[in-house]
Amino acid sequence: MRDDAYLFSYFTGEDSPDGEQVYFAVSDGPSLRSWTEVAGGHPLIRSTIGELGARDPFVVRDSARDRFVVIATDLRIWPDQDWKRSIEHGSRSIVVWESPDLVNWTEPWLVTLAPENAGNTWAPKAFWSEESQRWTVIWASALYPDGQRGAFEYQRLLMATTTDFRTFSPAEIYLDGGHDIIDATFISEGDATYRFSANSHMVGDSGPSKHVFMEKGASMFDPDFAPLTVDIGRDSLEFGEGPAVGALLDRPGWFLLIDESNRRGYRLFESSDLASGQWLAIDDARLPPRARHGSVIAISAVERERLLAL
Repeated sequence: MRDDAYLFSYFTGEDSPDGEQVYFAVSDGPSLRSWTEVAGGHPLIRSTIGELGARDPFVVRDSARDRFVVIATDLRIWPDQDWKRSIEHGSRSIVVWESPDLVNWTEPWLVTLAPENAGNTWAPKAFWSEESQRWTVIWASALYPDGQRGAFEYQRLLMATTTDFRTFSPAEIYLDGGHDIIDATFISEGDATYRFSANSHMVGDSGPSKHVFMEKGASMFDPDFAPLTVDIGRDSLEFGEGPAVGALLDRPGWFLLIDESNRRGYRLFESSDLASGQWLAIDDARLPPRARHGSVIAISAVERERLLAL
């Protein structure tokens, strides 16, 4: 089946009762520069379990099982806006749904991934390994010493593997930078793998960074990723998080979506050469206006039309 368009899954914020649910939009053809919201801009998937919210939705095509899967952060900040609670005493689980066609979705289920000393389980993302025939799910957690939930702790990246999004291997540390690192995502080209993350420190500098950080390695599990681009979009963004990266469908090249949350939302960048680490802001792109931290996959024209019929 040919890839003809993109599906964008996202949430819309914590300022309304429905903001922390799963929304879809589809691109108007093979370009990411124009989009149409699905279901009239209403949530397509709702969480009815756990904390009753679904932030940071990440959609994958599970070809091995011929279905789609959405995983999301089990968190609802509306209406109390209690971020302290969410970091120190938040959910240790993620929310999961499956669908055969992107339209009909199962009831959600929770999977506890983070260890008992974790205060939160944020922004899960799933990556398929042809070699192991398993999915690696990576998320961010603050890990607290026993009885010290009030102490400051930074966000580490943790990981676990699965074949069915129900049974997972025990959680392991994927990346501990000694400071907040969240929202890691990856793309490979040739013998190189590129990692994008929201990294709170700049290379060789103890000062804060508020933008997306790009690194280059040999594989997702390379212990020696090398910095390639620090602070992507710094000239055009106040800050950035929630990167989503992929290949362009309408011509050779790559896209990078960065969430300027609580400002303008997602902004589009493009590159003709991943190895260069250079990204051009596409200022005239018309992205879904309320989109917050989400994910993008390529879909067929048939799948696009099926979603637009909702």
